[in-house]
Amino acid sequence: MQAPSSYSRTDADLVARMRARDESAITDLDAAYRSRIQQLALRYVKSPEDAEEVAQDVLLKVYLKIDAFRGDAALSSWIYRITFNTVMSRLRGQRMTQLHEVRELDLLSDVEENGGRVRREPADWSSRGDEAIMRAQLRTRLA
Repeated sequence: MQAPSSYSRTDADLVARMRARDESAITDLDAAYRSRIQQLALRYVKSPEDAEEVAQDVLLKVYLKIDAFRGDAALSSWIYRITFNTVMSRLRGQRMTQLHEVRELDLLSDVEENGGRVRREPADWSSRGDEAIMRAQLRTRLA
C-alpha cells in the first residue's frame, strides 16, 4: 500500500506504527514533534512549564486518537491543530479558575473587614437601560 502524498513516508510509517499500538512509536513521535509542540504552546501559555504540560497532553492525545487521523493533510498539521485546541482549552480553564479565585479573595477581605460577617450589598439597578425614561416620567408626575 502506498503512502498518501499529503504527508511524508516517515510520518506514514509513524502513523501505521501508532495505529498498531507499537509503543516505540511514542518515543519517535516525541522525538519528532515535542519541541515544535512546546514552541507553539509557549506562544500562548507564556510559561515553559505549562508548555511542557501541553506537549505531554498533546502527545498522549495524538497516540490515543491516531485512528481519527484521516491523512488528508500532513500529520504535523493535525498535531498543531490538537496543540492549539489543547492550549485554548487550558487557557479557558485557567481564566475560569482565576475568576473564582479573585471572587473568593474579595469575599474573604469583605468578611475580614466586617468582623467575620459577609457583607450584603443591595443590587445596583442604576445602570438599567430604561432608568432615564422612568426618572423623566416620575419627574413629570411629581411636577
